[in-house]
Amino acid sequence: MPAPPTTEVDTVDAAGLAQLAQALEQAAGWLRRTTPRGEWNLVAASALDALDRSGALRISELVSREAITQPAMTSVVARLAAAGLVERGPDPTDGRATLVSITDAGRAHLAGRHALRARQVAERVARLADDDRRALLAATAALIHLAEEERP
Repeated sequence: MPAPPTTEVDTVDAAGLAQLAQALEQAAGWLRRTTPRGEWNLVAASALDALDRSGALRISELVSREAITQPAMTSVVARLAAAGLVERGPDPTDGRATLVSITDAGRAHLAGRHALRARQVAERVARLADDDRRALLAATAALIHLAEEERP
C-alpha cells in the first residue's frame, strides 16, 4: 500500500511549530499590553478593523468573525454607531438585513490606533540586535499572509 502523500505542514518540525505558536501568542499579548487602553475593547477594535478591510458587513458576519453572540455584537455596533465610528444601512440584497460600514471618523480612529502601535513596535524593534531585526522584517510578508487566513 503506498504511503499517503505528504504536505508541507507534515515536513515542518512539530517542535518548531509549537515554539512559533508560543512566540506568536507572547508577541500578541505584548502588543495588546503595550497599546494604551482606550474606550474601545478588543472586540470593538477588531470589528472596526474588519469593516475597514472588508467593507460593509452584516452583523451576523461580524458575529462569525469575532466569535461572540449576536446580542453582544449588536451592542458593540450600537456603541460604535453612537460614537460615529460606524453607520448602519439597508442591505441592497435583502431588505430585512442591515449592513454595518465604517465611517471616516472610524477610519481616523483606526489610523491613530495603528500609528501608535507602529511607533511602539518600532521603538521595541530598534532595541533588538541587528540579526533579530532583520529576521522580523524578513518575516513580515509571511505574518501578513498568516493573519489574512480565515477562521476555520
